[in-house]
Amino acid sequence: MEKSKEDPDVSASQSNPQVDIKPKENPAQDVEKASNATPKLPAIDYPSGINLMILFVGLFLAALCVGLVRLPFSILPTASILLLNRIDNLLTPYPQDRTIVATAIPKITSDFNSLDDVGWYGSAYLLTNCCFQLFFGKLYAEFPVKWVFLTALLIFEVGSIVCATAPSSVALIVGRAVAGIGGAGIVSGTLIILSRCLPLHKRPKYTGAMGGSVGIAQITSPTLGGVFTDKVTWRWCFWINLPLGAVTLLTVLFLVNIPADSNRKTKGTIKGFLDRFDLIGTLVLIPWVICLLLALQWGGSQYSWNSWRIILLLVLFAVLFVLWGFIQYKQGNKATLPLRIIRQRSMASGMIYMFCLFSAFFVINYYVPIWFQSVKGVSAYKSGIYFLTMSAGLSLAVIASGFLTTRIGYFVPNMIISTILSSVGAGLIYSFDPHTSTGLWVPSLIIMGVGIGIGAQQPLMVAQTVFKGPDIALSTSALIFTQTLAGTIFLSVAENIFQNQLISQLHKLVPEIEPRDIIKTGASSLQQFVKANFPQDFNAILTAYNNAIRHVFLLSVIFACLNAIPDVIMEWVSPVKRGKPAAKADATDAKTVENIKEAPSNKKL
Repeated sequence: MEKSKEDPDVSASQSNPQVDIKPKENPAQDVEKASNATPKLPAIDYPSGINLMILFVGLFLAALCVGLVRLPFSILPTASILLLNRIDNLLTPYPQDRTIVATAIPKITSDFNSLDDVGWYGSAYLLTNCCFQLFFGKLYAEFPVKWVFLTALLIFEVGSIVCATAPSSVALIVGRAVAGIGGAGIVSGTLIILSRCLPLHKRPKYTGAMGGSVGIAQITSPTLGGVFTDKVTWRWCFWINLPLGAVTLLTVLFLVNIPADSNRKTKGTIKGFLDRFDLIGTLVLIPWVICLLLALQWGGSQYSWNSWRIILLLVLFAVLFVLWGFIQYKQGNKATLPLRIIRQRSMASGMIYMFCLFSAFFVINYYVPIWFQSVKGVSAYKSGIYFLTMSAGLSLAVIASGFLTTRIGYFVPNMIISTILSSVGAGLIYSFDPHTSTGLWVPSLIIMGVGIGIGAQQPLMVAQTVFKGPDIALSTSALIFTQTLAGTIFLSVAENIFQNQLISQLHKLVPEIEPRDIIKTGASSLQQFVKANFPQDFNAILTAYNNAIRHVFLLSVIFACLNAIPDVIMEWVSPVKRGKPAAKADATDAKTVENIKEAPSNKKL
């Protein structure tokens, strides 16, 4: 076992040699701290060898579970005009949901006769998952990481059991909502546990490898969902989480040994705990997130943007958001998301970077399959196969990014490479037209996937470097929350751009055709419908559809290029001293902190 000393209560903003000495119960300890530039830190037994590998596999399986069953950032499909056609078309899994559950949706809706509820199978998970991200960040900061994670895992498994045994559509939706709560704690928890069970210089490699679970889930889940649905029952799409979760539970239970004082002390009165926990801020946070997500999912699809429902939701969101921000300001360090966290230079640039990168990614992730089906005329199944080129590139790049960071010694080079590749990839995708050959779209998707993958984990790794202890939990949850919001917001923006541009292009190129007839057809049946009803206008309609999608791709180009801004702002911090041999780098995190260039944690915007 490796032993290293680390003080989780010393945040990055306190790790400067100028340490404020506060009176404590042990005066001798204060004198000892005052005599050292770096504070003395409690010993942590880091797992190593086979124990470390078993623990990593357990955490990886937990992340894989979440990746398999979630329906990420989906617009309500019953209201989305992108995929409306006949009832049988509506039952076809829509292209952005390459998950194990999406493949089972047609069978689920048939069993429950619940076509009107299908949108909530994804939305219920999304709403609770997004609402509880920051909540779990606070839990991880105030309670022992190990037990908070196991609680989140238990909630997720309970939700999976409810889904697997659901006697009705309503029960399935409830199960999805419960699973979403647990999933919020699992995603951030896997990274937080890694940060507490690994010395600083080892974290990039394992964090990058953990990110590979997303790509693996995206690649394997449609096949697993199809096998379970066709050969056994769709309920196994949820039962599968139980054995995987059991492995995670056992590994974390027996192999994670984080000292109790690695988190802030929670002893004291109930009133003191509630005050420290920012209960009011949490109660305001959840409704403003719900109002925003519902407005984005319903606006322009189920209800028009100027309807009283959408206006009311947006007004409530604005009021509650301002109120929440005021509460966070007044609460100071007790806030759910303390301002000192987001004002830290690397954290602020990391949040901007995360927002831009995933806005670009999810737009491409959603609309490239639609382009394949509508403009190129391939089936939904084939479009998913074609898109694996990007998924594979992303998965490999995420895993490689951790090793590359360790090799280079800094995070910023990976971020710059990511910005360049994702911008080039998005630009190439923006050039797609009906005549685009395989020789162009294959490398374009690979470049985009690699670009996203190299940069996806960098802000999370930076947060683990510039923050310590409970602050790692708060910063990690904030970054994941930012990523989730980015996907939700800009998929809604992209859908509205697409709809408006498609109507405009159809009026321009084929004014005699009613745009709604084309819109209702949906992507998967577009070419078949046009050939049967408007054969003379086939090329013009295809061009209109392609032009509308290209306007959406332009959104991805813009956000990919905008990442040049956080690339410049981000500090050049390093988890290991550049050029330091790995054997010598296996020291204490207290010494590793010295490798952070120019005390970056003290820099604020």
